[in-house]
Amino acid sequence: MSTGPTIKRKLAAILAADAVGYSRLMGTNEEKTLKVLAVHRAVIDGIIAFHEGRIVNTAGDSVLAEFASPVEAVRCAVEMQDSLKTRNDSLPEDQRMQFRVGVNLGDVMVKGDDLLGDGVNIAARLESIAEPGGICVSSAVYDQIAGKLDLGFVDIGTQSLKNIPRPIQAYRIQRGGARPAPSQPAPPPRRRAPWLWGGIAAAAVIVLAGGAWMAVSALRSPERAKYEAELARARAEAEAAVRRAEADAAAAATAKRALEAQQAAEKRARAEAELARAQAAAQRRKAAEEAAAQRAAEAATARKAARSVEPAPKLAAVPANLAEPPSVPRSYEGRWAGQIACQKFGNRQAFSAEVPVEVTKGRLFSVQHGEQGNAGSFRVSGAPDAGGRLQMSGEGFTAGPTSRRGPTVQPYKAQFDGKFDGGRFVVPGMLGAQDCVLTLSRR
Repeated sequence: MSTGPTIKRKLAAILAADAVGYSRLMGTNEEKTLKVLAVHRAVIDGIIAFHEGRIVNTAGDSVLAEFASPVEAVRCAVEMQDSLKTRNDSLPEDQRMQFRVGVNLGDVMVKGDDLLGDGVNIAARLESIAEPGGICVSSAVYDQIAGKLDLGFVDIGTQSLKNIPRPIQAYRIQRGGARPAPSQPAPPPRRRAPWLWGGIAAAAVIVLAGGAWMAVSALRSPERAKYEAELARARAEAEAAVRRAEADAAAAATAKRALEAQQAAEKRARAEAELARAQAAAQRRKAAEEAAAQRAAEAATARKAARSVEPAPKLAAVPANLAEPPSVPRSYEGRWAGQIACQKFGNRQAFSAEVPVEVTKGRLFSVQHGEQGNAGSFRVSGAPDAGGRLQMSGEGFTAGPTSRRGPTVQPYKAQFDGKFDGGRFVVPGMLGAQDCVLTLSRR
């Protein structure tokens, strides 16, 4: 029974990159070539990692990586070539190292950490026909990225690639060249934060510089010492770049925290203002509800007391038969005097008092007790009918609860209904819920 790794298949975007003229450069100056390769590889590996690629295999000057998205694979290839061009422009011409890049989308076989199959082989063959510093992609990749990236494409026709049984339609990426009309507007390329690239590249230089050192550890002592000095300088530059990136990141984080703190303070101020308004409204509602509840309680107490209080024996009795008074005068002109007697009700004491009476036009009786609007005052009026029946109505005022502004008064309804009898009016009624009898007599 076989115990080897299980082979699986999957669809992946494959990027293959290889240095141009690497053997010639090594023959000219091994130390410089290895140093340039180490720095170039640091840049390449950092960009691949940033685009979520996975390095599958490396062999000296070549790199093979896989991506889940052909768009990310092509973006990685473009940024890789741009970064290497910037790096090469700072080097003497005889030390410049260019790469070719090929990208393919196809079915690959997965064996452990390795990738096998035509999908990988086509990417490698496309890399071999790319120009130095250029990128070549298959039609499978072109079909997926057309209209999605702001790039130009040159159709280089059907290519017969080594060890590939079928012809492959290929395209060369040409930034700034003619491009086919995309099916939809291409989105702008993603902008990378400069400090992020600096941090990625610097960290990669530190890691891969060690690998480059291992590759030249067999050099002679003087050459080795010289190379160690070059690597130390490269590490110092990389560490300085990392420190600058960290300082930029810290400054950006500080500015972000200050902005967030300001926004949070403004949000808290708005929330506190809303809470204050809500509390004030709640207090007003509570005060209104308490006042209504107090009035309702007083009314209920009044009704209960009215049912339980016995009539005071000292109140004047109302005649039993008022239907036919012995004599009803035609006019009530003249001077009249009034007296009111009320029973005890709740916290109101029983009382009796003389009240002024005013007769207008010989018919309208008006009774005023106290100053209108003050607690304890009331006013009623009415005119008797032809049969001598006198109905009087009005309002009175009693003391209310004490508020912040001082004592308050509460109004109540007052009404009386009686008859003319024996030269006077005997008019029983109510001052609010308090039973009273009003007697009006001629002077």
